[in-house]
Amino acid sequence: MKKINILSILLISFVSFISFGQDDTRYVEGNGFNSIFQNLESGNFEGTINGVLIVKDSDNEQSLLDFQGSYAKLEIEKDEYKVYDVSRKKYTGKTTSGKTKIKYETYAYANSFGIELKGEYYNLNLIDGACDYIINGLEYTYQSEKSAEYLIMRFTKEVKLMNDYDSDIRKTIKLLPNSTLVFVISRNKKL
Repeated sequence: MKKINILSILLISFVSFISFGQDDTRYVEGNGFNSIFQNLESGNFEGTINGVLIVKDSDNEQSLLDFQGSYAKLEIEKDEYKVYDVSRKKYTGKTTSGKTKIKYETYAYANSFGIELKGEYYNLNLIDGACDYIINGLEYTYQSEKSAEYLIMRFTKEVKLMNDYDSDIRKTIKLLPNSTLVFVISRNKKL
């Protein structure tokens, strides 16, 4: 009888773990950022952003956000403790109309992506803990030339972003596949 009870408890525990365990597909293990700015401790750099984001809002309405040579910048903030990286890299840009802002950040092997849409900020931030996870469905590559670096970001899967926890109503927006952004950041420091 005792063996049956133990086996029953083990079986229930196993089934509970499988049924209710967290299988989070929002992230995958990161492999770093091959940027010319990676080892800089601080600095401000200007540039432009091009591309398009395909967004499905909380009402399930799809819209196209375009970026055509819009202003962008890269701010590099020193990590005084240098726990996993020497600095945090913050890329920001605006749509052609200037009504919508985006922010992309990297630190160590982790990244985050956020968008300010219709007065509300939505994001997916994996910069915490060991800083070794990246957003699943976001591919990125860096290409550099003499005067600039290109950060090419492409969404290959639907990526969900949520608004802040302190909001009255929790909402989600989705960035859809084939959304592509290109940051062109000048290698010359902004004064």
